Order: sequence, then C-alpha cells, then structure tokens
Amino acid sequence: MSIEFLVAAISGAVALASVFMSARASQKQTHLAAELERQTANLSRAADRQDVMSRVRDPLLWAAFELQSRIYNIARSQFGFLTLYYKEGNPREREYAVRNTLYVFAQYFAWVEILRRQIHFLDLGEQEYNRKIMALLHEVSEQFSSDTNRGTGFRLFRGEQRALGELMISSGGEEPSCIGYVDFCSRLDNDRDFADWFTSLEESIRQLGDNYYRESRLINIQHSLVGLIGILDPDSERFPQHSRSTLPRQHAEGPSWLNGLQTDSPEPGA
Repeated sequence: MSIEFLVAAISGAVALASVFMSARASQKQTHLAAELERQTANLSRAADRQDVMSRVRDPLLWAAFELQSRIYNIARSQFGFLTLYYKEGNPREREYAVRNTLYVFAQYFAWVEILRRQIHFLDLGEQEYNRKIMALLHEVSEQFSSDTNRGTGFRLFRGEQRALGELMISSGGEEPSCIGYVDFCSRLDNDRDFADWFTSLEESIRQLGDNYYRESRLINIQHSLVGLIGILDPDSERFPQHSRSTLPRQHAEGPSWLNGLQTDSPEPGA
C-alpha cells in the first residue's frame, strides 16, 4: 500500500467522521431547539392562564361572596332579608330588596361570563387549582338549571345564565367588567329588552318574599358558592372563615329575623 493511498484513506475516514459528527450535532441541536420551543410555549400558556385568573379572581370572589351572603340572608328563615325589606318594608325598601337582589345574582353571572370568554381559547392545563375552579363554576350552574331541586323558583337554564352575564358586561374600558348598580337600575327602567331578561328571576324573588318557603335550590347554590370561595380565597385573606356559614339542609326556624342574617357581609344586613 502506497503512502499516497494510505493518506487518502485516512483523509476520507476523517472526512466521513466529520460529516457524521456534524450531522449528529445538527440533529441534537434541532432536538434541543424543539424542546426549548415546547417549554417556552408551555411557559407562555401558563402565564396566560395565570394572567386571566389573576385579573378575574378577585371580582369573581367578591361576586360569589355577595351572592352567597344574600342567599343566606334570604333562605335562612321566614324572618330573613325578603321578609324584613320586601314583605314588611316601605316602598323604597321593597324596591331595593328586589333590584339589589337581582343585581347580586346578575353580577355573579357577569364575572363568570367574563372568565369563560377569556379562557375559551386557553388550555387550562392540569393544574389542580384551575380544575377545581371550573368544576365548582359548573356545579353552581347545574344547581341553577337542575330539575331535581324542588319547584321552578330561581331556575335559570344555562343559556339564560349566560345571557344575564352578557347583558351585565360593560362595553367601556380596556378590560371587560360588570356594570355598576346605578347603570343596572337605569337600564331596568329604560330598556325593555334588558328588563325582560330578568322577569323570571324577579318573579321568583317576589314570590319568595310574599310567601316564604324553603327553597332547596338556593340552599344548594349557597353551599356550592361557599366551596368556590374556599378555592378562590383558601387562606381567608379576603373573607374570614366565620363569614362563610352554610345554610343547614334541615333546620329549625329562628325566633327572630336577626338570628337568620350574616351580619358580617360586605353590606351588613343586606
């Protein structure tokens, strides 16, 4: 074997090894780039989920708390909120009892709808926190629409719940929010189409105010809302634990209306 042939063979082998190593390095770099892209996408989705939840969490928490508190004060006994302010109240109190109760219900639906719209195209992932929130929101919705609760009082089908939420979303501002109570009352007075959507819920409020009965649907909803509050405020930073009393499934009526009220609600006695 000549020296020239040996040198050529060695050079060829080195060249082949170089090509092989270059290909392996390029393949590895491609895999690393794909993995980096996947991790970046996962981090971006996680950031999007966190951003949505952080923006909506507090207003949804307040809306859920105000609704459960109002339900508690209504459904606790025959001497509760609607007896005090609707059945036995003066005209101003009667109007407030109906309209503000309507608003508290609709405000909750508004923030649920805002959350639903913002997460519609988001992958909520496997995070336990997100799954629990969505499960409890679904549970509350099911309680409103269920046929298993006694009677049809306060029954709202899922489409009606969404419709009320849509009507309550403010069109102004960079971020979606719920309209205020003043705007709500004005639209009830001046927008017949708007007001018609609240007819069924208003009738339920007035019927329960005129003749108290144990409304199992409201009791079940209140229990689910307290569970939702526990997820949104697990360390009781916003609302202390003693303000989250649940309605007994079976209970004896209290001796006075005061025994039936959550007096530590954001709006005392209301």
